[in-house]
Amino acid sequence: MTVQTGVEPARLDLVQRTRVDQAIDREHFGQFGKEILRAEAASGRTLAMVRKYRDDIDRRGAVLLVHGFAQNRYSWHLSSRSFVNYLADQGLDVFNLELTGHGRSRDYGTPPARSFDDYVLDAASVVEAVAPYAGQEKVFIIGHSLGGAVCYALAPRVPERIAGIVTIAGLFKFGSNPMTRRLAEFLETIGRFEPLVRRVGAGIRTTFLGRVIADWWQQAEDLSWSFPMAGWVPGSTEPHVVQERLVRGFDWTGLNILLTMMRWATEGQFKGELGENYEEAFAALNLPLLVIAADKDKLLPPEDARPAYDLSASRDKTYKLFSPVREEVHWGHLDIVMGSKAPEYVWPYIGHWLKERCED
Repeated sequence: MTVQTGVEPARLDLVQRTRVDQAIDREHFGQFGKEILRAEAASGRTLAMVRKYRDDIDRRGAVLLVHGFAQNRYSWHLSSRSFVNYLADQGLDVFNLELTGHGRSRDYGTPPARSFDDYVLDAASVVEAVAPYAGQEKVFIIGHSLGGAVCYALAPRVPERIAGIVTIAGLFKFGSNPMTRRLAEFLETIGRFEPLVRRVGAGIRTTFLGRVIADWWQQAEDLSWSFPMAGWVPGSTEPHVVQERLVRGFDWTGLNILLTMMRWATEGQFKGELGENYEEAFAALNLPLLVIAADKDKLLPPEDARPAYDLSASRDKTYKLFSPVREEVHWGHLDIVMGSKAPEYVWPYIGHWLKERCED
């Protein structure tokens, strides 16, 4: 059966294929097939992906990972802890996407996105190509933070290609943190120039910030107890893991992406720059949905994540709040993916949900 979506698929080109022996978590290693792919989206922009899989077992489904604001592929894969490798070891075909202008996508000549809509259009084009490339009719999409918003927005464009949606601290509403709201109101004046910023294509580089925080990691760890926008719960992650995540995972983004997020916070509406109502389009979908939130997430509190579950018309939807009630520790924005307890609690929960819904 051929799936028709109305979205032109990206053209995928294989750059490199190798076999690697890499860590899944700490001393637990696995052997994987690895491909570096170039994806020329329907827009003409080029995006990058890393594909991981085990070629010694049958693959039951395909997964596309979408990182968050000003991040890249290292949101999901570090040298000693890799959610990518975990999923691949579970028999899934995993595609680690770098959004428009991030990581290798930027290395391939694609500048920072001029709008959030660019992310959505390009990612939808990639989804349309990934499913048949993996030999699947459909693909699961998993987004962290702003990547969750990308997943919510792209799914209505290619619903026939989506096997299910998983968001981890995924943005749907924004601004329940009072400091985020105050920042949004402060930047509202700049937001009036959003159309001009979009035309110019100005970018923000967060790489330096990541390195500074990594160099002053202990001070940042101590400050996390009281700082209202801390990225992780103190003590949740080994120093070398969080430092690698900060140094390798912070990236470029478009200034207009930040202004759009601030507009969502002040207006309380999840809409594209040209007025497309992403919230309404997503809410009408009947697709398997798993919404995950972290109890002590200061960047994307549960109050901003849960509305996606509440508003969804899906007949197969789950909301999961990770907290010490069942999962031993408190959870923050970054450690919900790469913290020391994530491989014990978060990853298996997602893996079980995916495998239950994989096509036979």
